[in-house]
Amino acid sequence: MPQALRSTLLRGLAESTRLWAVPPRASTPPPRESFPQAVYADVDGTITRYTTIFDFLLFDARLRGVEPEGRAFLASLRERAAAGEPRTATNTHYFTWWAGRAADDVDAVAHAWAEGLGRRDGLFHEGVALRLERARLQGSRLVAVTASFRPALRHVLERLPDLELLCAELETGPDGRYTGAIDAPLVGDAKALRVRAHAEAFGIELARCEAYGDHPSDLPFLRAAGWAWLVGADGELVPVESSAEGAARRVDGRVL
Repeated sequence: MPQALRSTLLRGLAESTRLWAVPPRASTPPPRESFPQAVYADVDGTITRYTTIFDFLLFDARLRGVEPEGRAFLASLRERAAAGEPRTATNTHYFTWWAGRAADDVDAVAHAWAEGLGRRDGLFHEGVALRLERARLQGSRLVAVTASFRPALRHVLERLPDLELLCAELETGPDGRYTGAIDAPLVGDAKALRVRAHAEAFGIELARCEAYGDHPSDLPFLRAAGWAWLVGADGELVPVESSAEGAARRVDGRVL
């Protein structure tokens, strides 16, 4: 890589880190030979190569015979993001697609969708998934930290059944139907807050944890862990401390 381009990328990551105001790690992590108490990982673009909430919505639209409407809905999210709308807002708006739908019916759609995906090649970043599976065998807790929601994570849970979920929770009315509202968008600093709350609740020392993400907005929760990596589009793992190139490459059109 040309030195000038590398320098530009490094400056870009430094600016991203400054803007997110990420505090330094509070303590030095233990020797690397010890296994992590927990592994906190983003999902879309980190564990998976596909975007769970987008793929699930399109499957639902095809199943109901409204695929053009589904594609138009996702296109509108991208347009709103391109116009400068915050990711918290576009993520919140995504869930209005499910308004009025019975939760049980959406779960049934999720089952059919996950069954269709199966374990086809190319759906996961295998390097990350294998690290999580190995950590679980060593006794680590596995925790997803994602702006996705439970039905759209069914396929991931089939690969990683012990994965705990810190994710968006949809509001359900007294009639058992989704209202289209969520508790809060799990984006940026909200992820770090949820990770810290989870660690405190279960007596987990974050300095003895690993974390994985794929976007600069993941930096707040990544920096809370003892070891952290950004995942590139090709699955390359870049340590957060020297991740300018990995962060710069994660421009793939995802808006949530």
